[in-house]
Amino acid sequence: MFAASTYEEIIAREKQVENLEIVVLLFVKPTSQEALDIIKEFEYIYYNSKRYCSIYAIGYSDDFGKASNSATYAKVQTILNSEWYFSHEAFVEFKEKLERRIKWEYSGEIEALVLQNNPGKKDPLNFQNYVAIDINKGLREGYIDSFQRFMESLIRSTKKDVTAKAVIDSICRERLGIKNIIASALEECNKIPKPVREIVKDRLFYRCANNMG
Repeated sequence: MFAASTYEEIIAREKQVENLEIVVLLFVKPTSQEALDIIKEFEYIYYNSKRYCSIYAIGYSDDFGKASNSATYAKVQTILNSEWYFSHEAFVEFKEKLERRIKWEYSGEIEALVLQNNPGKKDPLNFQNYVAIDINKGLREGYIDSFQRFMESLIRSTKKDVTAKAVIDSICRERLGIKNIIASALEECNKIPKPVREIVKDRLFYRCANNMG
């Protein structure tokens, strides 16, 4: 779990990652009690995910110097013994840059965009088969029980997929089964008796790179 106020910060960090891994871009504006409750989970998510995937909180910074020199940053919470700040301006700039980069439009609510990295390549992020999850819609429709349960299942599924393919992926650089990871996570946290294949037909909740536009 990392604070990421700009797209360039993520690129710089991912260029240092040598192994194939899942990357999650988490869009959570601290403008509701629901969002603030999720922010309280950031430290746990950091420790729970750090060996298996990289999760970035978009629009946030833990750089006091950067935050203090900009009127757009406001302190949100102390996480990992550092003060975290949020900037609506940085959030919007990141969102708009990503919307120009891929066929994706931000839902306006809590959202997770799941993709994979590109170790050793000029562009360290691979958006070829990304999946966007509208967390709020998932909760309203009953597809997931809670954000916490979904993230726990997502990280657990990522761990199983990545570790099982580690040797092959390091040699062949095969794409990780991102859609399978999401499906596995939904199977674990879905509280209604619907097959995942029916749930994923709802594209407002579950959007893939190949069905956007």
